[in-house]
Amino acid sequence: MPTPTTIDTAGLRLEFTRHGAQALATARTTLAALPHRPADLISDIVLNGSEGRPAWHTLSRLGASGLDAASQAAAEFLHAEHARMADWAESAVQDADGAGLHIIHLGAGGSETPMLALHTALSVLQSPRCAVHWVANLDGATLDAALRAADPARTWVLINSKSFRTQEVMRNADAVVRWLSGHLGAEAARRRLVALTANADLAQERFGMPATQVFRALPEIGGRFSVWSVHGLVLLLAFGRETVARLHAGARAMDEHFLSTPLDASAPGLMAGLSHAYRVRFGLPLLSIGLYGDAFGHMPLYLQQLLMESLGKSTSADGLLPVHVSGPAVISGVGTPVQHTYFQLLHQAAVPVFHEIVAVARPWHARLPEHLALLANALGQADALWNGKDASSWQTELIGQGMTPEAAAPAARHRACPGGRPSTFIWMDELSAYHLGALLALYEHRTVVEGWLYGINPFDQWGVELGKTLAARIEYALLAQDGQGLSAETAASLNYLRERYA
Repeated sequence: MPTPTTIDTAGLRLEFTRHGAQALATARTTLAALPHRPADLISDIVLNGSEGRPAWHTLSRLGASGLDAASQAAAEFLHAEHARMADWAESAVQDADGAGLHIIHLGAGGSETPMLALHTALSVLQSPRCAVHWVANLDGATLDAALRAADPARTWVLINSKSFRTQEVMRNADAVVRWLSGHLGAEAARRRLVALTANADLAQERFGMPATQVFRALPEIGGRFSVWSVHGLVLLLAFGRETVARLHAGARAMDEHFLSTPLDASAPGLMAGLSHAYRVRFGLPLLSIGLYGDAFGHMPLYLQQLLMESLGKSTSADGLLPVHVSGPAVISGVGTPVQHTYFQLLHQAAVPVFHEIVAVARPWHARLPEHLALLANALGQADALWNGKDASSWQTELIGQGMTPEAAAPAARHRACPGGRPSTFIWMDELSAYHLGALLALYEHRTVVEGWLYGINPFDQWGVELGKTLAARIEYALLAQDGQGLSAETAASLNYLRERYA
């Protein structure tokens, strides 16, 4: 069966027409040899070997079911917890009675990036029911701004951490609890806290919030895949049960396509196969993802995390062998502004880059001419990347404009774009909760399959742990003025800081 060049599924259209026959054939061959299958994601098979867990994020979509007793029980637990959380969210909004509810959302990494990306996109379509103040970094100015904007008596604090040990989240949570206690008293402050976690016991031990305000996740769902579980509570508060159900419906439609279609004919499978081919067969180190529309303003950070945290590994899934080629570095931004930042590199850099472009067919506003111009830019970039324009063509054109042949030759070389830079064009029929859900599920599945193709574990992220451990040691050294056990480079930096704080 030939590899499809266009796939329509779940309200998305993927055009693979700007890829060469060799890349498509390579992708299909590697996908055919893959020992994993999509259904592994809804079974009790241990896919996250370094942590000894299945990978159950697909089961957290509303309506999903498992293949075996353990995965089915997980699906039922996730759906029941989601329903309990949705009931609580509606009650919290109703109790505010139009008084202006505030949410302080404390997360980091996967407990923030997909929620923020979707909140930004959905806010274009409907006004959020509450003001959300996002605090992720250990930046006191951001925290202060959130506390200034929020009314403690009308604020819910969402502490979003799977382990309930994430350094940034816990430090910021301690500061917010002190702020609440100063305004409301310790007992009332605890009643304004909500925990979203797989470690419910630690949450209650640390902060003592009511048990009804601890919403339980499963450790088998990684942070960057967690928006569908209780970690996505902020979306229920901001947009309501119906909108979130449509998000889940779009993701489920993509799941059904992924689970029922051969990998070399499925949208996620072919995206993964091509990305793997460009890295392994053709040696291209960089993937660019351009999203056309400001509704996608926070999507680049989420996609960068999803892909690079999942695919940035150098050890095989079983931990026994080195892996010499893994996922690409990802640069991403929102067009057309991004065309004025790094697209110069895409068109003329000595090392080619491969691309994915996301655009929405129908406008979500009344300005059709501007929307058509936006789409023309997206298509123009894709064509320029693939077809290019060589120096000879430019030279002929410049001479025709009156330039001398002697001047036209170097000018043409400056303007030449070699082309041959492939891209997958992803159309969303419209900007809606359903289509956004399908888009996120597409990228989730594509990421998992690509990890399998490299032979790595796409569900862990041990590489981020060492820096966190060292940060805790360095912080202690700063406070205690003790540099023992630190590297010479860091000890020198601490001496500099002590001089500044003296």
